[in-house]
Amino acid sequence: MLFSTPRRCRTCRQRFWTTNPYKPLLLLTAVGALVGITLWLALEDSPNMSASQAPNKLPHARAAQGDAKAQLQLGLRYVEGDGVIQNDKEAAKWFALAAKQGLLEAEYHYGLMLLKGRGVVQDYNAAFKWIEKPAKRGYAKAQYSLGELYRYGTGTAINKARAYMWFNLAAAQGVDAAAKARDGLVWQLKPEQIIEMQEEARQMTRSAHAPAAVPVNP
Repeated sequence: MLFSTPRRCRTCRQRFWTTNPYKPLLLLTAVGALVGITLWLALEDSPNMSASQAPNKLPHARAAQGDAKAQLQLGLRYVEGDGVIQNDKEAAKWFALAAKQGLLEAEYHYGLMLLKGRGVVQDYNAAFKWIEKPAKRGYAKAQYSLGELYRYGTGTAINKARAYMWFNLAAAQGVDAAAKARDGLVWQLKPEQIIEMQEEARQMTRSAHAPAAVPVNP
């Protein structure tokens, strides 16, 4: 019935079916058009796919050439499994390369990898040193983490006063967890300790924002 046409006899008035040669042609034409449209859409999307995949490949090339920001970006992707297979060892490798170039965020993340033993051998002392670097240069997340290290004596001796100072610095930059931790330590310190740490924090903030000296030719 798909390829036939109903007819009726004029004499006996009986209905019957006859083959219609045009219906198969119409069906083939429709199928061909559908296939053609599908192929056209697929070819049209392929350049867009290449463009969207380009950012996933670019960090590898730039990172291999020594671009610290690309190394950091690649490390973050390996930590989160963003566009790549999650791999702590690769993440730690790229964080370390960027950290050795002095990138604050990379120093912080590499310190966290050492602290947690993710992709590297766990080393509290090394973790403390790497987290301390960006903290002293004003990186808020590192300041909060350093406060935690001082608070619990991880990689260093317990020092509640210095923990208070780093929490205070991080809280001043809007880290809510640091503000709560700082307020929890207030009652464990003497007033003179708090005053001393607040003064040291002010000096550290001034030195962090001081303009670099410009050499003058004689």
